[in-house]
Amino acid sequence: MKFKMVTAWQYAKKNFVFPRNIIFFGLVLLLILGFSTIVNFTPLAQPATAQVGPFSTTIPRYAVTAEFGRDRAGSDYTSFPTSAFASDCQKFCIDDSRCSAYTYVRPGVQGTNAVCYLKSVAPPLTPNSCCVSGVKL
Repeated sequence: MKFKMVTAWQYAKKNFVFPRNIIFFGLVLLLILGFSTIVNFTPLAQPATAQVGPFSTTIPRYAVTAEFGRDRAGSDYTSFPTSAFASDCQKFCIDDSRCSAYTYVRPGVQGTNAVCYLKSVAPPLTPNSCCVSGVKL
């Protein structure tokens, strides 16, 4: 008994009959799908659509500035110790609807911990290297 090694294509060609039109339409389909993934047929600008449901599906987020070496003194409605990162104070301001501005005071300036001040209105800026301030836009 002698074994002969054949490839899958040779086996299929010998044992199955492939109609030419199936191969032709398969190649055409591959070309169309390949071309459509390369070229994006969607327009660049989509028309605006009104929201149908009574509830908003988006969470309102705000852009908040970060002004390094600046203090916004006054108009505080709350203050609390926070981590050693000004971005945490900025996030508290974003998440609080009453917050219009914030000032983050670095650790060691007013005790051992950093302090975050949330403000109801945005006071004017004053230069101060101890602080990072920002306003909600």
